Amino acid sequence: MNRREFLATPLALAACAGLPARPGPGPSGWAGAERALDIGDTAQRVDIRSRADLDEALALGDRPKVLRIHGRIDLARGRGAKDFADPAFDLGAYCRAYSPEAWGRRALSGPLEEARKRSVARQAAEVVVKVPPRTAIIGATPDAGFADGALVVAGTHDVVLQDLHFHGVRDHFPAWDPLDGSKGEWNSDYDAVSIVRGRRVWVDHCTFRSAHPPVERIFDRTFETNDGLLDITRAADLVTVSWCRFSRHDKTMLIGGSDRHVDDEPHLRVTLHHNLWEDCAERTPRVRFGRVHVVNNLFVVTPGAHYGYSIGLGRNCRIVSEDNAWETGPEVDATRLVRYWGGTKFSDRGSIHNGSPLALTAAVRRAYPALALEEAPAFDPPPVAGRCAAAEVGQRVRAGAGAGLAAMVKFAS
Repeated sequence: MNRREFLATPLALAACAGLPARPGPGPSGWAGAERALDIGDTAQRVDIRSRADLDEALALGDRPKVLRIHGRIDLARGRGAKDFADPAFDLGAYCRAYSPEAWGRRALSGPLEEARKRSVARQAAEVVVKVPPRTAIIGATPDAGFADGALVVAGTHDVVLQDLHFHGVRDHFPAWDPLDGSKGEWNSDYDAVSIVRGRRVWVDHCTFRSAHPPVERIFDRTFETNDGLLDITRAADLVTVSWCRFSRHDKTMLIGGSDRHVDDEPHLRVTLHHNLWEDCAERTPRVRFGRVHVVNNLFVVTPGAHYGYSIGLGRNCRIVSEDNAWETGPEVDATRLVRYWGGTKFSDRGSIHNGSPLALTAAVRRAYPALALEEAPAFDPPPVAGRCAAAEVGQRVRAGAGAGLAAMVKFAS
């Protein structure tokens, strides 16, 4: 792949915005730690303007390819709940049958639950798109991206997602789980992007925003219609997420899907750098098992926005945080920025909160006095291009994060 295709911020835009130009054609951080991404200068280039174009191009399999996305691709092809629902499924009947009063606290069973599962399978068969190896999917227009569907990078390698808008997908058939928590919860299936056992994956200059935020409450619980924006799970490895924008979401990014997934232990090496997390309630990220470098990220919480925490310390996590910036209202104390979920290996240096130096590990200790926090860096992160002091993060990330910036000039020649 030539240098022009892979520049995350073209030199002209970088100079205008005062941003560091990427010095090479590939990612820094963990995705570039072992070797260059294997897509190659001879990759076939395909212009994509529809779901049919996309399916045809992905059928090339593991042949090196660059898919250039023009405009917003509707992965559901205009179809909705009525098109995917099993004939035997009815949400009203489902809610009446499995309400806490009628069903109680036990695992669901019966014909309506089976009909819901069949509906889920029908939707997934249409809206889930699997990305094969040696594939770069790159925005060719400022509005390039995907709506009403999910991209899955599963069991594959050498994948790039760059300059794309991800608008999320509505799960039309969430599951009620009476045993989730003290009151039960609704759970949905789809992330805008899922990296599952993927290796050497670079997500760069993308914008993630859910077009389907939950608006209803059923059984006095939020009726969840989508899950995460970008989840990295099941032994995925060597992943870099750079210069992306994540906006107004609840469960934003999960790295490590369960405490039970102990085979994740040597994997989940992830770099998160120069990303903007804007009014994201939690999981930016939440980490289990992985070695995750969080550097030069900007976390913004506007006054009144729903907010739980930013970084979650899950089982056996190893997180190195450096030179990040938080901008919040006065109601968000430093003790709320990190939440303990069983992990103890967390270090931070050089970060700021509302422009002032942030003693983040001290804030964690204040929030959890009994926690034996291991504050020494748990690993030596690979180099990250364009690093800066935390005081510069706000201006640089606001100017440079998200999709569309590079696409405007990338394909001009």
